[in-house]
Amino acid sequence: MNFNIIADGGAVTKHTGANTRDSIILGLNTPYIDGFKFKLYKTKDNEIISLSDDIYQLILEHINRIDEIPLHTFLAYNIGTKVQHQQILTLKEILKLFHTYQKDLVLEFMDHQEDNALYTDLILLELRKYPNIKYYLETKNQEIFEYLTSSSLSYPIGLVVREDSLENYNIDASFYDIATALLRVVNIRDRIRDGKFIMIDQVNFEETFDLIYQEYQDIFPYIFIITSKISNINQDVHFPNVRFS
Repeated sequence: MNFNIIADGGAVTKHTGANTRDSIILGLNTPYIDGFKFKLYKTKDNEIISLSDDIYQLILEHINRIDEIPLHTFLAYNIGTKVQHQQILTLKEILKLFHTYQKDLVLEFMDHQEDNALYTDLILLELRKYPNIKYYLETKNQEIFEYLTSSSLSYPIGLVVREDSLENYNIDASFYDIATALLRVVNIRDRIRDGKFIMIDQVNFEETFDLIYQEYQDIFPYIFIITSKISNINQDVHFPNVRFS
């Protein structure tokens, strides 16, 4: 009995950057990857893009907010390698790649302060064009969460739980995205008994994976593992022997 494996940013390899067209195509054709997670941001000209945490932090070294930059500037960045140049992807491009595959799509809504309503509506507008995709929508921001839950959506809507948002674990949601560091702080079995499911995020080390595998085998059907470190892609890999780079 296995849990779902969610590739954060796609299937990243030595020459394939996270959140790129290549990482998505590779992951879509990898049988043991059940889905993907992407963090979404709004540009200055109201386009929705996906950024990995590394690229996000790099950009913030030069500006205060992502939505100060227009799309064409983002598209000029090479987020791949010297060997393989790759562009930042828009949400529109991600959905076009996904819509013919039976894979889960976890989308994290980031805080856009006074633009949260517009930002959220822009994303939902695109999602409704592809109703066949299996979406999971999540956010750390309680304002966005309330907006999503009041929008009559059929998708599961979850809350991101981190050290600075532990209170989110006490709010009723369809699911909870919990950092591995908090597994000793919160009891995920309590929420599973309530009919919820859990996404364990940042499972980027073999020791962490082994710990989860040993402790939660009886509740695997209710657990999603989110990792950015799936490597050595081939169809012969079987869990729990997944390899991390």
